[in-house]
Amino acid sequence: MSHSLINQSYLIANIDRLVRDAIFQPFNFNDINNRLNALYQPFMESLNTDLFYSQTIDSFVFSTDAIVGDSYPSDVIWDHAKTQQFVNNIACYKNNIESEDNAWRYQEGQNKMNLERYVRSLLNHYSKLLFVRVDLKYSQETSHTVTIEDFNGHMIKLRELIGNKQTCFAHLQGNAWALEQGYENGGLHCHLLLIYDGSERQSDWFIAKEVGEKWQEVTNGTGAYYNYHSAENKQKYQINDRLGIGMIHRDNPVQVENAVCTALYLTKPEKQGQHLKVWLPSMRSFGHGIYRTNKRRGLPPISN
Repeated sequence: MSHSLINQSYLIANIDRLVRDAIFQPFNFNDINNRLNALYQPFMESLNTDLFYSQTIDSFVFSTDAIVGDSYPSDVIWDHAKTQQFVNNIACYKNNIESEDNAWRYQEGQNKMNLERYVRSLLNHYSKLLFVRVDLKYSQETSHTVTIEDFNGHMIKLRELIGNKQTCFAHLQGNAWALEQGYENGGLHCHLLLIYDGSERQSDWFIAKEVGEKWQEVTNGTGAYYNYHSAENKQKYQINDRLGIGMIHRDNPVQVENAVCTALYLTKPEKQGQHLKVWLPSMRSFGHGIYRTNKRRGLPPISN
């Protein structure tokens, strides 16, 4: 495995930051020059035409290609003149990047409305639900080796397990997930919300632990997770009456609103720096379950 492939996600995140700094921030010319020399070769060697990239990444490729042409990445040195050309070229893509950012924020707004509708439907239907939140990521030792192809494969397997509702997903009544890429280090991760029948499942900390261990199994040991359900973490939110995980009772309006807020963390337009910057064809970065199904008890059958 080449050095460039190993650092795929990290490189992409840093190219995104470089482009945004060059266009939208007051920048230090020498800093841009140093970053170009550090990032250009490994990034271009990792470029995969079978993948889709965000507008910042495409703009970087177009801008640098116009300067260096068919030169091998290993032969390119970003001197003062080339760096100045890059700064001039990349500025031409400002409108394209802003348009993509606006489209992303709009889609996040739509996702937020759909998710809230879904979660409120579940909360209105069941007398009590157990809300479980887990962050699924990769261990610090292995995260730099994980490609978007790996991440997508792991998520497909996980969603299959969620859909089967076996083992730690037994008595699951709802779910939502959002895929993100860390702004600082490019680490790929998933925010996962699981909503269980509160009359069947009670131990939220234990369930979150089981789910995290299932993720580690799916990822062949490279996965890591964060369990939000420690007593210390829950107490911190309980003190301020903001606890939205654990057992949520339909007849407790504060619990219900807190649970909705917890769910909506998965769709926050202001988290733009953490959106995926590379993805596979037809790959989704957000999804949730279906409320209106024939298997949902207490609902009339769906007519054909």
